[in-house]
Amino acid sequence: MPTQALDEARTDRHLSLRAVAPGLILILVVDVFAVAGIWPQTGWVNDCLTLMLASLPWATVVVLGKSTRILGYVRKEFLRVFGWGVVAGGFWRLLSMLFNLGWLNLGSAGGWLFPLVGALIWVPLIEETFFRGYLGRALSHALGVWPGILLQAILFTFQPVHWSQAGIGILSVLGFGILAGWLQQRWDSIWPAWGAHAFANLLPLLLSFA
Repeated sequence: MPTQALDEARTDRHLSLRAVAPGLILILVVDVFAVAGIWPQTGWVNDCLTLMLASLPWATVVVLGKSTRILGYVRKEFLRVFGWGVVAGGFWRLLSMLFNLGWLNLGSAGGWLFPLVGALIWVPLIEETFFRGYLGRALSHALGVWPGILLQAILFTFQPVHWSQAGIGILSVLGFGILAGWLQQRWDSIWPAWGAHAFANLLPLLLSFA
């Protein structure tokens, strides 16, 4: 394969730092506000943040005319790598629960359907796409695999919804961010990280209904 074609193929495996700069700046500002204790805890502000985190990766792909593979959404061995993610996420959550680090505070509103959809689809869709597929892949390419994994995990941990947990629970979030980043890098796919996130969310939810 010609050198130019190889370079293009490598480029299509990740976004550049320039391409993810809007998202990187956004999450840095949000994290600083959260850590400083000045993030406004109002519904519409958090809804706007969720909307931006959900839309930025996909908008970037559309504007640049790239394939969703650039975010880690690949079809190859989908079920196998997703399954490895489920195993990893389940193991992590069990350890977390043993040390009282990861219980979800679930209310009764919405019954079981809304929490289930949120745990399996909505939360992994937003957070794995943004932090592992959008930021993580670009950071690991630019800075090196482990520096990129650690940086995206720190940014993941400091966002308001996680930072508000405070105390030792933050270490659990950080650990999961590192695990999910490694899973994405190990299989060059978003699916194992998604599987880990989905099952880590689902396990305490199921136990809460037991």
